[in-house]
Amino acid sequence: MNKIKTKDSIISNIINYLEDSFKDNIISVYGIGSYFDETLPFDWKSTDIDVIVIVTSFDKIPKLDWTEVRYETKNIENFNVWLGYNSLQALKEKEIFAYESFANYEWSILDLKCQENSQLLYGKDIRNQLPKISDLKHDFDDIFARSLYHLDKSLKESKSSGNTLVSEREFTKAVFKFGFYLCKFFDKSYYLTSVLNISIHIDNLHIDYKIRKNMLHFMKESMIFRRNDKFSTNFKNLRKNFIFFIFSLLRNGTLHRKLEFQEMVNYFEKKFNGLPYLTRYIKMAKKIYNSSKI
Repeated sequence: MNKIKTKDSIISNIINYLEDSFKDNIISVYGIGSYFDETLPFDWKSTDIDVIVIVTSFDKIPKLDWTEVRYETKNIENFNVWLGYNSLQALKEKEIFAYESFANYEWSILDLKCQENSQLLYGKDIRNQLPKISDLKHDFDDIFARSLYHLDKSLKESKSSGNTLVSEREFTKAVFKFGFYLCKFFDKSYYLTSVLNISIHIDNLHIDYKIRKNMLHFMKESMIFRRNDKFSTNFKNLRKNFIFFIFSLLRNGTLHRKLEFQEMVNYFEKKFNGLPYLTRYIKMAKKIYNSSKI
């Protein structure tokens, strides 16, 4: 079966499931992320599919006992499909969104608002009902922390499960999300969320002397991995260098905040109920962090 037929089949299965379960409650369904990004190379390896379902009410949407956030994960034709549910009202009001979703609000609006960032799979196109991009006030602390979350997860997979492939994929997610953070931080007009556009813009920012050359290397290696399931260099060294690259930017005040050693530890311990593996990492590297070598 060719790639186009496979994609059509998966989308049909997703829509059929949603129609059977919540048909009268669905306003629209959007596909976001790499799986729906037609600008990526044909050999790009996608194992995850992210779908946003906009509903009129949460009453019939399943939830976990410990949160009001509504989402499901399903395995469809060997793909991990993540279904995130949002109400239209929450997408219009950040305070409600924070109650209904784990995601970054501004990033989510960019994903759905811009046709370059998402595909309408089903229902009514509600893009014109969403807030204007020019009205968004980005929370850089939150965007940055999402990169750290995947970096911590990469370290966790290496230490606890020994699952190298998952660890490597989480690392690339951290790089791509940090790349978006840099694009948005240094260019407030930037609005594209696709990996390829982020990579191109990182290159442009480097040319303008806003981003250090190191980031080009991390982006390039992550792009290589997503096409070949392997890096062209040693993964552990690559990840270590990326971690210290971020440490150096925070220590030097290059990013949205400047953090000394203990401030960094406190920051890691508080984000997402703690980032234990990054916290442990920086504690082991205390002497390096406090020196001028970083």
